[in-house]
Amino acid sequence: ESLEVWKSLERARQFVSSHAELDAYLALRWGRRMQEKCSSKGAAGEETAEDGAEASMPSKPPAKKDLAWKSERVLVQSPLSTDGLHELLKAIKSTGLPLPGAALRYIELVLIARGMSKAMTLRTTLRRYCFALRQVRASAEEVRADLRNLLDCQPSETSASAGLHSFCEKYWRMMSGVVAVVPEMLQWLEPISELRGDAERFFVSGAKGAAAFVPRGFSDLLQPYRAFAKEHRGRMLEALSKGKWPKSARPNAQEEINLLPCRHCGEKYTRLWLHRELCFVCEARLRSEGRCPFNDKCGPASFCPHERLCAVCEQHSCEECRLLRGDGEDVWQVVGHWQPAAVFLDFDRTLATTKRGGSPLIGNHSVDPDLATVCGSHGCVQIVTRSSRKEDILQFLAQKGVPISRVHSLKRDGWTSKSQVIVQEMAKLEAQGGRGLFVDDDIKELTDPGLQPLVDAGRLQRFLFVRAGGKE
Repeated sequence: ESLEVWKSLERARQFVSSHAELDAYLALRWGRRMQEKCSSKGAAGEETAEDGAEASMPSKPPAKKDLAWKSERVLVQSPLSTDGLHELLKAIKSTGLPLPGAALRYIELVLIARGMSKAMTLRTTLRRYCFALRQVRASAEEVRADLRNLLDCQPSETSASAGLHSFCEKYWRMMSGVVAVVPEMLQWLEPISELRGDAERFFVSGAKGAAAFVPRGFSDLLQPYRAFAKEHRGRMLEALSKGKWPKSARPNAQEEINLLPCRHCGEKYTRLWLHRELCFVCEARLRSEGRCPFNDKCGPASFCPHERLCAVCEQHSCEECRLLRGDGEDVWQVVGHWQPAAVFLDFDRTLATTKRGGSPLIGNHSVDPDLATVCGSHGCVQIVTRSSRKEDILQFLAQKGVPISRVHSLKRDGWTSKSQVIVQEMAKLEAQGGRGLFVDDDIKELTDPGLQPLVDAGRLQRFLFVRAGGKE
């Protein structure tokens, strides 16, 4: 009963069970009111009789079930936090090994420190959650069928006039949404709850990054709602472009004095109708021209024509453009999902904390831990840098225990652009149909025209690297 959806389900179930009583009550109440309106007012004795009739009316059946449960969570100690750990310790004791108490305590602490206890708790909780969702699915299907039967029946006059039929349709739509979403959730949560450590990777998604990769067949449940909002936003912008602004945008001077100008057209509006100092009309016009509305320095190459968003200013990733954005964890996820034949990494401000070609051996520099993991797990990671400190980079990475295949120094090797290096290396993989991933913190490097043929052919994925905490 702690599920958010359970409250709506109980309300809908209460409505179904009370529908006949509510209809009869409303029919009796509205019938008497009509009689009172038709009859003329009499003496004081007649009014007393009417008061007595009102007092004899039956009490209104409950339309909503009173629920003790509230949305505010109360933090209490739950056995879920220790059940998994106790099961593991019981399994160890059942082996019959003559372990002293101190050894068992040490094992318990190791299981907690290594996250095993937390993993068991998550699995137990997820299984209980799936069990609750199965109950919700069955109940919602049953209630929706009952609501459908009520809707198919001809509504009485009182039911229609009092809005009872509208409430029935409201609850039916709510249950239809539950019936559509909960099975989709169970389709993916149930296999996840049974996954083992040696199982094949099933779901790749980051909590912080802009890139997320889902299994084949994973449906986009919010897509229809986004399309609906997008459709009405277009109508809104069309109306605004014709000068049909609402009163809240341009109130009278005595009503609102805090009006701000649009930095593009100069018209003044309230804050509600401005986004980053641009009015909605100017912002839409600039997007339709295929350029970033917020920064003139952003070229068209970094502007996504599919969603009309800027990869730099709006932290946007687009798989169709083959231009993603995220931190080292996201790069690791992309490599695991896309399985590129070669990974091309920038060095300064990407793999390492160095800047502007400085030597990594001077000062206290470090490497990104997630990118270092990519280097250690992938067989072909190549550094492509404009720095001339090639030997220092090799020595630095060796000291940090970061294996790489090769370092390409543009200044030392006679190249003029990173795209030339990547095109040459990708040509070596063309026979095998290999794909590449290019990671850099400079959008200009990623949108070099020399890379476009590889991007258009679907052989190169580009990744704008930003360190954790700098993406919002």
